[in-house]
Amino acid sequence: MRVKAASQAAHNRRRSLITLLASAALLAACTTATPGATSVPATPVTAPVTAAVAASPTSPTNPAQATGTATNEIAPTFGPLVGSNVTAPPAALPSATLPSATPPPASATPQPVTPIPASATPTPLPPTAIPTLAGLATPSGPTATFGSVIGPNYTPPPSLTPWPATELPAGTLPPIVTPGPSLTPGPTLRADLMGIQMHGFLTDAEFSAMLDQAEMLGVKWIKVQIDWALHEPAPGVFSEEYEAKVLNVQRASIRGFKTLLSFAKAPDWARPEAVRGQEDGPPADPQDLANFVARFVRDTKPEFIDAVEVWNEPNLISEWRGQPLSGAVYMAYFRAAYDAIQAEQRAQPSALRPGHRIVVITGGPAPAITSSDGSTTDDRVWIGQLYDGGLAGYGPDVAIGAHPYGWANPPGALCCSAAPGVTGWFEHPSFYFRETLNAYRQTMLQKGDSARKIWVTEFGWASYDGLVRSDGASGVPGMGLGWQALINQQQQAQYVLEAFRLAQQPPYYDYLGPMILWNLNFAMVPDLIDNGRSEAGFSLLDGAGNRRPVFNALVQAPKTLPTP
Repeated sequence: MRVKAASQAAHNRRRSLITLLASAALLAACTTATPGATSVPATPVTAPVTAAVAASPTSPTNPAQATGTATNEIAPTFGPLVGSNVTAPPAALPSATLPSATPPPASATPQPVTPIPASATPTPLPPTAIPTLAGLATPSGPTATFGSVIGPNYTPPPSLTPWPATELPAGTLPPIVTPGPSLTPGPTLRADLMGIQMHGFLTDAEFSAMLDQAEMLGVKWIKVQIDWALHEPAPGVFSEEYEAKVLNVQRASIRGFKTLLSFAKAPDWARPEAVRGQEDGPPADPQDLANFVARFVRDTKPEFIDAVEVWNEPNLISEWRGQPLSGAVYMAYFRAAYDAIQAEQRAQPSALRPGHRIVVITGGPAPAITSSDGSTTDDRVWIGQLYDGGLAGYGPDVAIGAHPYGWANPPGALCCSAAPGVTGWFEHPSFYFRETLNAYRQTMLQKGDSARKIWVTEFGWASYDGLVRSDGASGVPGMGLGWQALINQQQQAQYVLEAFRLAQQPPYYDYLGPMILWNLNFAMVPDLIDNGRSEAGFSLLDGAGNRRPVFNALVQAPKTLPTP
């Protein structure tokens, strides 16, 4: 369904764009220190979402029942998976039937963070075989999508006035400067290494209201997904949603946020004919992806984009149907998109930000194991396959994307002992935030690529505690999502803060880039709580737009920005 924007806002779009661009010089203000924030009472957002659900972005699904038949929900097709009919874990980690979820006691406490011992000299990993399409999982049906939605009276924005020519020689790019640790990490969090993902299924006013909420959080990164199918429904034909997303990315940048864009979901016209209409997947030709990415970067202008994640969780058949679930195969798509981004940056050097470079991130895989039905590939294996496809040959403007979800396990926990109140989803390393990061780092070391950064482009903990259905009843996670009932709202807040703090201490501080929390506002999308959808449990705002404890905890956490 379409969201109707206020007609006045639509008619004022051109004037507001000029006003926004006039304030672009305020970007420099984002380098000043952010003072400690104070508690913000829970109050509704003034611009509630009126959109109806058309879609599902990314978040964890139940690893034990990935293909189960739900009675009251749309079966999730995204996020960390171990799948049904999975390959059994190694002998040292015997598989077990996960018991029914039960709420944890209020006094449940996380396991303490323990140092990771220094590893011995790594043993090189053998090359991984590239699979074929034979034996892939059968489709479960089309997957809906989110995207920026505007009213029927939308007027396309005018062409932006080019910035003055810069002193940078034509056709060259400035050296890449990647976020890194300061010399003295401490309890105060670095806001420039923290971000939040929001859905863009919003009117202009609602998008601005969500930026207000993000400003209160004190984070410096905004992530949005660029839904290719929604934005280019036919070759060379760009929707009103496309124009709205261009303006929203610019708006976020001008407000002082760094922007991370995740490109995913090829339109049917670009996909292999045999899989059109089936879930989501890449185009048949990587150049089609490159062309779309180039067009979006060109229209938005490179100085308003700080990072690009090329695809979302491409180790899942629900996101990569039509091509083998292989990191080596994926790298052909990454290479095409990367080259397109570099070309656009060379063609439009920035006078506003003369040293600016876009960081390009490999698509964060979902924590998973390789399933026997072909629906998932082990994310640890998939990361190794990136190197088979040439990842090590890229410079510091390329980072490895990661989605290290922790289910109900505390961020400092390691496999495989259950924390108090956790009755399942603890028996395998893929269920743990630290285990995923440790595994990726070990692969990097084994491949001789220790200088590269890992960017956590999605993470979070979900709790249905406090969520209310439209009929006034308490929200209940859907079939297969019992892990979302294992922690309460206070634990959710505690775990998110612990994860940010853990990531900003050695050894993680030395190789992690920014971390993007999933998510700000998905519980506000109508019907998600009613249907027990997983996205709602992660949301920092509840269905009415009230701030949950995790939101207030982030507001109150002291933050700073490094001195330039």
